Amino acid sequence: MNVATQTTPEAFRFLIVDDSRAIQAIIRRVVESCGYPAVDIRVAINGEAALDMIGGFNPHLVITDWHMPKMSGLELLQTLRQLGQANVKVGLVTTETSPTMLEEARRNGAVFVINKPFKDTELISHVLHIVPADGSAPVEDKVEEEEAPPGLVITEECKKLIQSLMNGIPFRLLEQEPLVSHALTSQNLIGLYGGRSKPVTAIAVLDMNAVCILGGGGSKQPPAAVRQAMQQGQATEGMVKHASQFMQNAGALLRLEAEVDPVPLSRTSIVPQGFQKLNELLIKNGGRADFRISVPGYGDGRFSFLAV
Repeated sequence: MNVATQTTPEAFRFLIVDDSRAIQAIIRRVVESCGYPAVDIRVAINGEAALDMIGGFNPHLVITDWHMPKMSGLELLQTLRQLGQANVKVGLVTTETSPTMLEEARRNGAVFVINKPFKDTELISHVLHIVPADGSAPVEDKVEEEEAPPGLVITEECKKLIQSLMNGIPFRLLEQEPLVSHALTSQNLIGLYGGRSKPVTAIAVLDMNAVCILGGGGSKQPPAAVRQAMQQGQATEGMVKHASQFMQNAGALLRLEAEVDPVPLSRTSIVPQGFQKLNELLIKNGGRADFRISVPGYGDGRFSFLAV
């Protein structure tokens, strides 16, 4: 059964795909709390039913579960690509935790993946990033009017920089869905870049896991020491020093429209998860690049570069 909420010609359209009515209701409540002037929310119980609806409904965003009967969320993503509808924006809300499977979802076009149980604010951040509610046209409606900005940091260049830092330690660097405040660790390292155009032109933010991984690799710490620091959520002074060096070197990779020369790192600071200015920049910024670094024996860390 399809259920519409306050349908108008200008309504923001959302399709919720989940075989649990309780989860459908939770996600509906989250979307309705995002501040859209009008929304049209419809539901489907699996990927197969969603495919039947997408063509005629043309949703601005599909929010789907992964594990469902008949057709899973991953199969929905893959089928949309095969049908030439990769432009349909699909986010996953799932209990799936396998890094390999989550990476497969991102490769197939998932715009975000968050795990159940989730906080309302986490899903709100993702939804508003994909479908802004500030009165402007939704993201997909603006594609013909303006090109998406180039990546703030090119993945391959960032990978080479990390290779020079990690002293031969194998790692994987993956582009990640946009980092949101509630995905940060309790303490995080931020770096401020100053340019000629203004005092702060960009920031880098490393969660504490990324600080331990990059800093531990740079300072040649054994895996056990890195894992212990990650578990405690507390990097050593040496780890912070080498992670800050990574930030400094990354200044040469930043692509900022107002800056011709590489921007220098002016300072670094440890800030808590709820640091207000950082939270604001994670939602609204002038461009970004988001990464996940994974090292066997260490674990995963997240880091992002944001234009101010």
